Amino acid sequence: MDKRVLFVSEKQTFLIKTMVKSLNEAGYEVVIAEPDVVEIDLIKNLPDIYLVYLEGDAKLFSDTLKYLKGKIAEGETSRLLYLIGNENEIGTALESVSRTFIATSFVRPVNMKEIINALDDVVLHGFSRKKRILVVDDDPLLLRTMKNWLSADYDVYMANSGMNAISFLAQNNVDLILLDYEMPVASGLQVFEMIRSEKATAHIPVIFLTAKDDKETVMKVLSAKPEKYLLKTMAPEALVKSVHDFFSGN
Repeated sequence: MDKRVLFVSEKQTFLIKTMVKSLNEAGYEVVIAEPDVVEIDLIKNLPDIYLVYLEGDAKLFSDTLKYLKGKIAEGETSRLLYLIGNENEIGTALESVSRTFIATSFVRPVNMKEIINALDDVVLHGFSRKKRILVVDDDPLLLRTMKNWLSADYDVYMANSGMNAISFLAQNNVDLILLDYEMPVASGLQVFEMIRSEKATAHIPVIFLTAKDDKETVMKVLSAKPEKYLLKTMAPEALVKSVHDFFSGN
């Protein structure tokens, strides 16, 4: 992938100019555009990396995001869309383009080194289109086990506490969260409520993991209305199949 970036922002502020300068110094050619579909459509040899800086009324970016989503959906190249904004702006943007089409969201204030490292990684190694799963559990052995079971088919990330999960989700997009129902400090239910309360993460599907299958526990788990629940005691093949079935809609 070429080191070329389409940088979309409403205003050319000092901060934006500083960010563009950092990208230039990192070896990236930056094409600057306002959130205007006509303007972007006229750009010859449009870059494959889209960096959209959301500021102010994120609805102003709606048409542009839908346009960039369409370019990604063409599938001719590995085009990538990155968002920069606060949590509300990113949440509004997700009304126009689903997380499936977003490589990563960066929550302001951003660290340009982090952004450049993310871009460098995909330029050098390519971008995985595997579904992304975040496993949240306070048991390090279970985290490693789940990663081993699922990594053949999915990109698997791990968080050993609820707060680490929330911090991870503020900077990264996932397609599914496997969440331990019983954790110390912040329980799985509390973490679930925090995920649902934030606009940027409210729609991420959550499957609870529980070690108990008694009626009382199962009823408590289901009352939170997750996508489903899985028992930690399931055989590896059965658990992996359940995840496969979830993504296939079975």
